[in-house]
Amino acid sequence: MYKLTIDQGNTRTKAALFNHDTIVKRLDSPTISSIETLAKTAHQIILSSVKQESELQSILKSQDIMLQWDTPLPINIIYDKPQTIGHDRLAVAVGAYTLFPQKNVLCIDMGTCITYDFISADNQFLGGGISPGMEMRYQSLNHYTSQLPLLKMDSIRLPLIGRSTHQCIHSGVINGLLAEIDGIIQRYMIEFSNLQVVITGGDAQFFEKELKNTIFASPDLLMIGLNKILDYNETIS
Repeated sequence: MYKLTIDQGNTRTKAALFNHDTIVKRLDSPTISSIETLAKTAHQIILSSVKQESELQSILKSQDIMLQWDTPLPINIIYDKPQTIGHDRLAVAVGAYTLFPQKNVLCIDMGTCITYDFISADNQFLGGGISPGMEMRYQSLNHYTSQLPLLKMDSIRLPLIGRSTHQCIHSGVINGLLAEIDGIIQRYMIEFSNLQVVITGGDAQFFEKELKNTIFASPDLLMIGLNKILDYNETIS
């Protein structure tokens, strides 16, 4: 029995076809027609979208799920105004709960924004933090100044002291990100025992080996969460 999970984010769309808990096919930045073709093979579909009105909603059938803040989840949401939580954050939190039940888990999702989400060992989503992602930092330096150029990361191994404007921008963005993430992990480790750190998202591949703390990298964490939400809703229906 195949299940299709779709994540429509700020910068790109991804889809994964599951057979029970195993991903059998991935689509990265697919066209709508390719998703529609894959949807024909799926018994059930779940769509997570940053858009209130998504063109992908047309492929959903009555038994399918458009993820919303009030969709039944296998975790408890302890959060002011839960209707404001990004659907991707909910899915990532469920993915972390699925991989590490009964553990305190800090999820770090490195996409357009960097989100830090904490799920406690007693199955509660407590919130976390949001900060600008890597590309957003490069863009803001260019946008809010008159002289700084727009750059993109060209290396993860950078000197602390830049010796040109380009090097200084790269050093500030990349070393700043590493220091931020390591520092936040350390603060969570002090606050919570038995902590598991999970990193995911499009930019995670560049940083996972450079961080000082022991972390678990899961590029499919969001899709694992969406798949779990589908299974959970089937059991309670």
